Amino acid sequence: MLSSTFRFLTRTSTFIRPMMTTLARRSLSFKPTLVNLNDKHRQSAMIINHIPVRQSHVHYTYPMIESRVMLVLRLFDKIDGNALQLDSKFVQDLGLDSLDIVEITAALEDEFWTEIPDVDSDHFLTPRHIIQYLCDKYDVYEHVEPISAGKEYMEEAKAADERAHHH
Repeated sequence: MLSSTFRFLTRTSTFIRPMMTTLARRSLSFKPTLVNLNDKHRQSAMIINHIPVRQSHVHYTYPMIESRVMLVLRLFDKIDGNALQLDSKFVQDLGLDSLDIVEITAALEDEFWTEIPDVDSDHFLTPRHIIQYLCDKYDVYEHVEPISAGKEYMEEAKAADERAHHH
């Protein structure tokens, strides 16, 4: 029985091998063709070729950046959420080391779809420093009151802001 199986395989292999090389040569040669994509094929091509990207028209605000930074920090395993404040120092108050700050920086890069160089992340001492860095990066300045502005100017600016939001 073994010899008959062996003979069958050797016969078929001599028959199949030339066919395989012919098919392989044919499959490697291709010609560009024009394809008329109807709506069904176009939709499937769009789904396959879709790459998720952060929309550039999304404008960050100070409360948005602050809440997302604080959320990332609260979700970090080594930070006690009850002890976390805007001015909590990472090393002294929260007991983190430099490797923990590197992990936090990586989590922030994922959250905000950006790259934070090591030179900049070395200056992150408190959550407020991170928030200020991201506000500067994304040109968010609405939380900053001009130091040189007088009391009258600030009252006038607030009144104008309220009028703008009511209409």
